[in-house]
Amino acid sequence: MDLDASYKLNLSNYSALQTKMNNMKDQSEKSVSKFSINIDDEASSNEVSSKLDENRKQELDKLKNVSDEFESLLINEMLKAMKKTINKTGLIDGGMTEDIFGDMLYTEYSKSFSKSKTFGISDMIYKQMETYI
Repeated sequence: MDLDASYKLNLSNYSALQTKMNNMKDQSEKSVSKFSINIDDEASSNEVSSKLDENRKQELDKLKNVSDEFESLLINEMLKAMKKTINKTGLIDGGMTEDIFGDMLYTEYSKSFSKSKTFGISDMIYKQMETYI
């Protein structure tokens, strides 16, 4: 895959994630609009408030998951680019099996890096996007 194709792939992945986040925002707005607050009834108001808090918490959990997935995706792409710089000698060549296993290994590495908060990209995305929920 050449650099241009890799850039287009990264751009399409970013666009897909942005679409997913916009859909989450729309769903959140729809969920919030389902509730109506009756100011005269204090108990009803408290119930609605607790439901809104619960709904917001669920949406924030979804945002955290999406942020983690996006960080994992970015790290995976970085690892793939780094792998391409390694020269293969042919002495120990695993062929297609090595390529498949290597891709799976780098995917797991990226998930592990994302969970360990090594890069912190997920936290930055989360902090910026949580104001929209």
